[in-house]
Amino acid sequence: MNSTPSKFWAYIAVIVGGLLTLAGAVALVGYLGMPALVPFENILAYQLGDIAAVYLGLFCGVLAIVHGLGSISGRVSNPLKLPAFYLFWIALALVLALGNLIINLNIAIEFLFPPLFVLGAALSAFAVLAWAFRGLNWPVTWRQASLAFICGSTLAIFVAILLEMTLPYLAYLLLEPFWYLAGGFAELGWGAPGFIERLFESPLILVFLAVTAVEAPIPEEFAKALGIPIFGRDRIKNERQAFAIGLASGAGFAILENMLYEGLYAQSNGWAWGGITLLRSIGSVLHPIGTGIIALGWFRMREGGAGKLFKAYLLSVGLHTLWNGGFEPLVYLTGLDYFAGDGPSLSIYGETLNVLLIGYLVLLSAGLWWLLRRIVNEISERVTPDLAPVSVSKRIIAVWALACALIIIPIGATLSPAWDSIQSLLQGVVK
Repeated sequence: MNSTPSKFWAYIAVIVGGLLTLAGAVALVGYLGMPALVPFENILAYQLGDIAAVYLGLFCGVLAIVHGLGSISGRVSNPLKLPAFYLFWIALALVLALGNLIINLNIAIEFLFPPLFVLGAALSAFAVLAWAFRGLNWPVTWRQASLAFICGSTLAIFVAILLEMTLPYLAYLLLEPFWYLAGGFAELGWGAPGFIERLFESPLILVFLAVTAVEAPIPEEFAKALGIPIFGRDRIKNERQAFAIGLASGAGFAILENMLYEGLYAQSNGWAWGGITLLRSIGSVLHPIGTGIIALGWFRMREGGAGKLFKAYLLSVGLHTLWNGGFEPLVYLTGLDYFAGDGPSLSIYGETLNVLLIGYLVLLSAGLWWLLRRIVNEISERVTPDLAPVSVSKRIIAVWALACALIIIPIGATLSPAWDSIQSLLQGVVK
C-alpha cells in the first residue's frame, strides 16, 4: 500500500513537529527539575501539565517529523499494524493498579505517577484503533494514521478550545431575548447554598443540562474532522480508509481530553483517578467513532452530496451529547465541587445518583462499541452502513428501552421527594 500525502502538508508537519519537539524537550527539563527547584504546594498539578506537554512534544512532535520527512523524501509508508487490542487492556489494568498504589501511598508521586497518568489516558484509545483496524484489514499506512492522529491531538484541540470560548458568547446573544430564564435561575438562588439541590428539583434542569451537553459536542465534532480534508478525496481510496482516518483523528483528541479530566481527579483523590480513568477507558470509543462517522459522510459526498456529511455530523453530535449529558453532571458531583472548597453539594442524595450516572455511561458506552462493531463489519463486507441506523430489530429496541428505563427511572426517583419513602421501604424489608 502506497500513500503519498501532499508535500505542502508534509513540510507543515515537519515544521509543527519541530516546534512541538522543542517544546516537549523544554517540558521534560521542567518535569525532571521542577520538584527540586520550585517547591510548589501542589507540585503534582504542574507535573501533570509538564508530562502532557512532553507527550505532545516528544511523541506527537517526533511522529510528525519522522513521517513528514518520509513523505518529502518519497519513502513508501507501510500498512499500520498494531498489537492485539486485548494487550492494550491488559497494560491498562497494570497501569491502574500501579498508579493507584503510587498515588495513594505517595511513593515519589511527582516523578513516578505522571508517566502512568499518560498511559492511563492513551492505552484505551489505542485499543479502539487496534480492534477496528484489524477488523478493517489494516486499511491505512503509518503515515496516514500518524497525520490524522497528530491533527486530532493538535489542530483539533486548538480549534475546539477557540470555539468553546467563542460559541457560549454567541449563544448568549441568540438566547438573550429569553431573559426570563435568567430570572428563573435567580429565583433558585444562583450560587447560594443548596442551589444545585433546588436546580435538580426544578424544570430549569432541562435547560441547564441541554446547554451543558451541547456546548462541547458541536465545536468538538467540527474540530476533530478538520484534518480529514487534508488527505484529499483522491488519496482516500475507499470507505475503510476514510473511517480509519477518522478513528485515528478522534483517538488523538480523546487522549488529550482524557488527561484533562483524569488530571482533576488525580490531584484530589487517588482512588477517584483510577475510577474515572476506567470509566473514560470504557467510553474511549466515543471520540474515535464520532470522527469516523463524519469521515464516512465526507467520503460519500462525492456521490450523495453535502447531505451525507451533514447527516453524519448530526449523528456524531447527538452521540456526543448523550455522553456529555451524563458525564458532566458526574464530574460536578464527584470532582469539580471539591475544588470549590465546599465539599459535595449533593450529599443529601448519597452515592445513589453517582452510581446511576455511571451505570448510564457504561450502558451508553456498550451501545457505542456495538455501533462501532456494526460499522466495521458492514464496511468490511462491502455493505454500505446507514449513518443513522433505522433498520434495527424490535427486540433490540425493546431491550435498549428497558435498559434505559432501569437507569432513568431510579435517577428520577432519587431526585424526587419519593426517595425518602423508597429508602424507608427498603430499610424495612432489610430489617
